[in-house]
Amino acid sequence: MQKLQEVLFSRVSRLQREESGVSLAELIVTIALMGMLMAMVMTIFVTFTRTFADERSATANTSAATIAMNELTRVIRSGTENPVASVTLNEPVFSFAAPEHVVLQAYLDTDALNPEPVKVQFQITGDRTLVETRWDARALSSGYFTFYGAAASERTVVRQIATGSTPVFQFYTKDNVELTIPASGFLSESDRRLIAAVKVTMTVQTDDSGDAKTATLENTVGIPNLGFSRIGIDR
Repeated sequence: MQKLQEVLFSRVSRLQREESGVSLAELIVTIALMGMLMAMVMTIFVTFTRTFADERSATANTSAATIAMNELTRVIRSGTENPVASVTLNEPVFSFAAPEHVVLQAYLDTDALNPEPVKVQFQITGDRTLVETRWDARALSSGYFTFYGAAASERTVVRQIATGSTPVFQFYTKDNVELTIPASGFLSESDRRLIAAVKVTMTVQTDDSGDAKTATLENTVGIPNLGFSRIGIDR
């Protein structure tokens, strides 16, 4: 009987201990630890997300800058003077030249058997968008070409070009001397006739927050149709 009482008492005591649960102090410590763990997880998640977004924006900046640079290079390298009837001097390659706005004639995307020039304008608008506008040539009875009338096409090349201390377009002579932009903001005709190369600096920032790293590409583009040799000139 004594033994049975001892066994029952032992079992009841054990059940009481097992059903006692956790103390308030243990609960507070557990909640605090869980809060710290959740904070660490959220910090890691936010950091990873931000880094991923910045890297993606940086990649987009590089891609956009590359597309713009390729188009500018292709057109400028195709630049050509435009002969005019009964005039000794040809029209210069550039009919307008400014740090963020150029207009030029080029033999571009034309028929090899019957080549015709095209007038191309690259202009950075107020919202920092690079827009390309083209005018088709019109053949005159004299065999020369002229440009007039409505534009044949207009398209956006790249958006969100960042402002910076370096102009988008800088102009150089065949002797690699930079042509200084006068107070008017654009080159005169006499200076435009001296342009033999254009240095293009394209900085793009597609991230509205500005946190992503900008992409900057720089290239000096010669104009082979002018017949100037620029071999060995590093710029």
